[in-house]
Amino acid sequence: MENNTQSNGDPLEEKILKRIPREILGLSLLMAIVVTFLFNIGAGFFVLVGGTVSTLNFIWLNQTLSKVLLREKRKALKTSGIVFGLRLVLILAIFFIIIFFFSNKIIAFAAGFSSIIGVLLFEAVTVMSRLKTWKN
Repeated sequence: MENNTQSNGDPLEEKILKRIPREILGLSLLMAIVVTFLFNIGAGFFVLVGGTVSTLNFIWLNQTLSKVLLREKRKALKTSGIVFGLRLVLILAIFFIIIFFFSNKIIAFAAGFSSIIGVLLFEAVTVMSRLKTWKN
């Protein structure tokens, strides 16, 4: 019998982790369309940009964690501190650029950026519904 799992996880986890970025983009695109009709094209664009940044952030986080967890503990802590610090600085820089140049669109960007929350909630409910028994 062939094992379809990778060395660091089970196939269901891998499937979900590959599906989440597409779902974030899909949800942010849907939100952008609705916002465009309710408000204007600029707000819709920033919702889509926020969702795209959130997607790229998730992909980067997933890849970084996969690589860092395979390293020696001391090197992993040092590398992860540097990478996650850089990630935080880049996210803050993006928010500051939008606040400085497009202050009236920051809510739209934040809504798109937050689309990951809805996707993760949906995935959690989906996985929990597949469980046959609840553990205490």
